[in-house]
Amino acid sequence: MNFSDKHVLIVEDQRPFLVLLRGLLHSMGASNVVTKSSAEKALSVCRKQKFDVIVCDLHLGSNKKNGFEFVEELRVRRLAKPTSVFIIISADSARPVVLGSIERRPDDFLIKPFSQAQLKTRITRAWQKRQFLAPVYHQMAQQNIDAAIDVCETLLANPSPYKGTCEQLLVELYWQSKQPDKALDVLTPYLSGKPIMWAQVALGKTYLQLKDYDKAIEMAEMVIKRNRFSPDAQDILAQASDGKNQGELAISAIKEAIKLSPFSLTRHFQACEIARNYSDYLLASASSLAIWDLSKRTAHYDSLHWCGYVRSLLDVAEYTDDKGQRNRYQQEALLAVQRGKFDEYLQRLTDEFDVGIFTTIINARVNVLDGKMLDAKRQLSRSQLAIEEKYDSPPTAFIPDSVKVMYDLGEYEDAIQLKDLLKQRGLPLDPNSTAMLASEELKARQKLADYQKYNREGIQLYQQGEYKQARASFTLAQEIAPVNVGVTLNLLQCISQIFTQTGTTTPGLMHECRRLYKIIDDMPLKQQHEEKYLALKQDINSFVK
Repeated sequence: MNFSDKHVLIVEDQRPFLVLLRGLLHSMGASNVVTKSSAEKALSVCRKQKFDVIVCDLHLGSNKKNGFEFVEELRVRRLAKPTSVFIIISADSARPVVLGSIERRPDDFLIKPFSQAQLKTRITRAWQKRQFLAPVYHQMAQQNIDAAIDVCETLLANPSPYKGTCEQLLVELYWQSKQPDKALDVLTPYLSGKPIMWAQVALGKTYLQLKDYDKAIEMAEMVIKRNRFSPDAQDILAQASDGKNQGELAISAIKEAIKLSPFSLTRHFQACEIARNYSDYLLASASSLAIWDLSKRTAHYDSLHWCGYVRSLLDVAEYTDDKGQRNRYQQEALLAVQRGKFDEYLQRLTDEFDVGIFTTIINARVNVLDGKMLDAKRQLSRSQLAIEEKYDSPPTAFIPDSVKVMYDLGEYEDAIQLKDLLKQRGLPLDPNSTAMLASEELKARQKLADYQKYNREGIQLYQQGEYKQARASFTLAQEIAPVNVGVTLNLLQCISQIFTQTGTTTPGLMHECRRLYKIIDDMPLKQQHEEKYLALKQDINSFVK
């Protein structure tokens, strides 16, 4: 490998070792070497030029972007060439650190101290492999998966020292294109002969896609028998057990995978899904916190992850029978949103996220848990009005939790409107938010159907002038959604028409009016609701002598 024409970037926060690395690269013939002391500075220079070789230390200062977060961001933001070589170096040989780094797919991982010969050999080997697979990587960078598959199959047709790597890449491309049967064709020869670790793991993942959970478990157990420290095998075991509705085994396996390699967002999202499937909300909360901590310094940084963590604390409170635990987690959620006002990462999102508004939504949910439905409705109304005042359209980060509270309160029309808005945007939500919305929709399905039935009946009867019958239907709808503003106004409208028809009031109907007034009085309302309420109240009060 000729280093003289290569652009090299070194990222190292320890000055002595940075100087040493630069000297080693110079002695290998590299003349164009750029050095940076942090991932942030390195990202800045990568926006201006592309490097052929990037050597990056894993640890780049406490509370700063580390090496594998830097490598991941370069790839996600496309700030590196498809053929760029990434070498991560570290003095930390702890298993979780090493596995977390390897899962980011650097071209190599070197433990300090190492010699110049070792560094040169590793870079050269990685470079040659990258160049061989360059046509595939170029197609992948353009998201031309079918073309990448064709190129990969062509490369495999000829003998090369990279047959195994090429097969791994082809299998992953088949997974991406939803062709697990073709991935299985590539891997089937590995079922006989000497066991190959990567192939066994790939077989397990392929069987998962094919929903052949027994074979997936068999492969996972074979890998674990050979290497009990394989987080991939535990992942497969967890997902396959989940597919077979074996909750205890699934939870045990995903916990073991996290213990072995805790720095994977994908793994923690999987843990959240499995935990929710079997009502282990403590595990879901722990992984939600990990997702926020792991994402906030990466390209996956999103306020949705912080919202998901706060929400997970309230999930524990909602689904526990222990009153002490419920109170403890409610308080922890409220403390979390208070701390959020001073979180430097959230502060960077001031244009698209307002911690104060989100706090109001969370307060509404806490009130729901405490059975204070009117207080919850007031908090929800305040939050939605604040969103309308500040934003042209509701930011996505506020929608999942708003919808959750709307379902809890029976504000189905508003919930459906927000969900339709999400569909119109067509933007993928984070897995936690997606799962929560699906769960809430499922729970509310029957109530929503009954509510819509009675509400439609009431509207039809009202339009036909059958005000007493309409009132009866709206009353049934309100039993399902006691603080729903729309139904409350419809009931008041029916009573007003009954007074107009009879020309008199009755104690029972006036008592009903006072009950309905209590739902709306002091409630922040949308302008059209406010105007309608004031007009109805004036009409009804005109009958009171």
